Amino acid sequence: MELEENAAIKEIQAVFASGDESQIHDSIAYIHEFGSVKMVSLLFELLSTTDNGTLQKEALDCLSDTKDKSAIPLFIDALKSEKLANFKTSLLATMWQANLDFSEHTDLFIDILINDDYETAIEAFTLIDVCAENLSEEKKMMYKQKINKVLATEISTKKRLLQKMIESLD
Repeated sequence: MELEENAAIKEIQAVFASGDESQIHDSIAYIHEFGSVKMVSLLFELLSTTDNGTLQKEALDCLSDTKDKSAIPLFIDALKSEKLANFKTSLLATMWQANLDFSEHTDLFIDILINDDYETAIEAFTLIDVCAENLSEEKKMMYKQKINKVLATEISTKKRLLQKMIESLD
């Protein structure tokens, strides 16, 4: 079984490297239908190498259907990756759509909420909101204090968003 999976991974890598859009589309569909967590990184690699918006959307859609919690570290690495910096907003949306428990990484999402642009912050907000039910009261309090500290000096358009985050964590 693992031999077959490794062969499929090598074949998909070759297809992605070929640039043949039709075959890439078919490979994404294959991953969506039959893929394993080992194939998730192939989709992140595709995102970083293709300029084709349709293929990017298909890869993100496929990632949003990931239900294997062992893929969580792969998502976090992708979110932190410089190669995928242009996809940060889309990756956050994909993560909350996947409905996996990313609560262990809420520190990262809080930092994104505070430091990134408004559109990216909204996606981080949504992901934090999804994670909130799995956070301890101590963590929620810590995050609210961190956001309140920022609110004391925040003069940007994100002020209301940050206030809403505090309300959501209550």
